[in-house]
Amino acid sequence: MKLPKMIIFDAGKTLIDYIPKVDFNGTLYLSTIEATEKLMEYIISNPNDYDAQTIDKVNNEIFEKFGKCRKELYEINNQVILKTIFDLLNIKLSISYAEVERIIWENSANIVPVDGIIEALDAINKLGIRTAVISNLDFSGYLLEERLNDLLPNNQFEFVIASSDYGVRKPQPLLFEIGILKSGLDVKDIWYVGDKPNVDALGSQSVGMTPILYKSKRSVYEEIPNGVTAIDDYKELIELLEESV
Repeated sequence: MKLPKMIIFDAGKTLIDYIPKVDFNGTLYLSTIEATEKLMEYIISNPNDYDAQTIDKVNNEIFEKFGKCRKELYEINNQVILKTIFDLLNIKLSISYAEVERIIWENSANIVPVDGIIEALDAINKLGIRTAVISNLDFSGYLLEERLNDLLPNNQFEFVIASSDYGVRKPQPLLFEIGILKSGLDVKDIWYVGDKPNVDALGSQSVGMTPILYKSKRSVYEEIPNGVTAIDDYKELIELLEESV
């Protein structure tokens, strides 16, 4: 394989992972109820006197409805969904939907770096290889960028593209094509690393990038697509790069 001039990463389960919280019974869970409870103090009008549990229930129901858009590979920004929810409940808040989105982002799950990524980024930086991010995410891209900078302080990402900012999701080629244009490189000089075979590997391959499938320990992989290089950990990515020098 030819040494790339840029590596573009997916985010979720590739750079960062969402770790479920643990309740007092030791049960793992991903939930928005804690975030909803934090929002209650910002409610300035609630004529139907909805409590946090009711609001959270409606929240989950509306998100499920918007899930149909995701299946068709379209993305609706989280702030649009939140406005729909609170207008439907006739609730007014003292803060902007950007601030609401941040509260939900920060309180719904524990977010941590994927094992080995910090060391891998150090090695990539030393090789002079440029890096960037293209990710499917309904939260705004600036929140993702802030979290990446916080958790991966050694990153040198030149741009962070989130599907929420463009209205389409991978594996649609549009996000990959935008990344290629932002890089200013020939597509043959770009590797794309992601954890989903169809979304990341085949999506990036369809536009001419070199696909690297990172096999997340939280996923099951039955078959690796043709022409896709799979790695079990980031040590293997470093080895691939060193072999390509």
